Amino acid sequence: MLKNKHSLPVLIIGQGLAGTILAHTLDQAGVPFYLVDAPKTFFTSSYAAGGIFNPVTGRKLEKSWLVDELFSYLFPFYTALEKTLSSSFFHPMPLFRPYANEEMKSWLLERKEGIDNEYLRWTDEGVWVEKAGWLDVDSLLRCSKSYFQTKNIYQEIAIYPATDLKISGDVIYFQKQTYACVIFCEGYHAQQNNPFFGHLNFLPAKGELMKISSLEPSQEYILNKNGFLLPLGNHEFKVGATYRWDDFSNQPSISAQLDLRNKLKSLGLNSYEEIEMSTGVRPATQDRRPLVGFHPHLPLAIFNGFGSKGVSLSPYFAHQWLAEWKAEGQINSEASIRRFYHLFST
Repeated sequence: MLKNKHSLPVLIIGQGLAGTILAHTLDQAGVPFYLVDAPKTFFTSSYAAGGIFNPVTGRKLEKSWLVDELFSYLFPFYTALEKTLSSSFFHPMPLFRPYANEEMKSWLLERKEGIDNEYLRWTDEGVWVEKAGWLDVDSLLRCSKSYFQTKNIYQEIAIYPATDLKISGDVIYFQKQTYACVIFCEGYHAQQNNPFFGHLNFLPAKGELMKISSLEPSQEYILNKNGFLLPLGNHEFKVGATYRWDDFSNQPSISAQLDLRNKLKSLGLNSYEEIEMSTGVRPATQDRRPLVGFHPHLPLAIFNGFGSKGVSLSPYFAHQWLAEWKAEGQINSEASIRRFYHLFST
């Protein structure tokens, strides 16, 4: 990592959700940067993301990791970004988790005293989760792309790090421009194509979503029961999601379609029209923690590994990445790639 933060820009590779959030964070801080993104023929997960943010996790309704820090940062960040981009894509919305059955209801209520927290509201039918909602990731990415293009700091091009980047001491050259640091935000592609960070503990997971139209469900909240039903407006919904660790193709599968139909059945939805299927590969990790930080020997960095929680994790860790870059703070030890420095050759 550079000790001298001079006026050279940084190069961000990847304009999925992670790269876009990091780019806006640098933009707000006045840090010069240039952003490149591969053509859409390169499969990306962000455009197929459900985009849900949820402060609790699991059947025990436990607070998500770092939730208080993340959510105190999440709301003002996206609200301000909507103003910057003159667009609407941030949708706070309650989430309802009905009891799966009487046995689960009794199990939860017996443990309520130890489970309860400020994000939960208990009823006879189930538990409401406050401060949840969803981000229209597709809209955010498209508006952001236009914003960066207008500022002439965006280029659509596929980069092959081993051949396209020339490292010389504390700087990197790309297309005759000198950069202080290159930040990789490639999602799951890093495991296959990145010679500098591909050996980290990625555990990508393919997910598939179904978009439907129906007059039956409420459009006022997200329904979560063995899957989710997310209202998009105009009586359209996203249904998700599936997980596979053995197939990273961008083609929808019959098995996932059947699985999602079963989820709809378990959600009590019987009358609907299937509109389309979408697929993505989550850039998840084996320890379920992000990969954020700096190469121990080269002017390179990574901002990746956010899995299915990128909407809530990215703004906070973009701020932490910037703080460490400016020598004003340090990335949380559970997310920092310092935990893998022993894997890097000297």
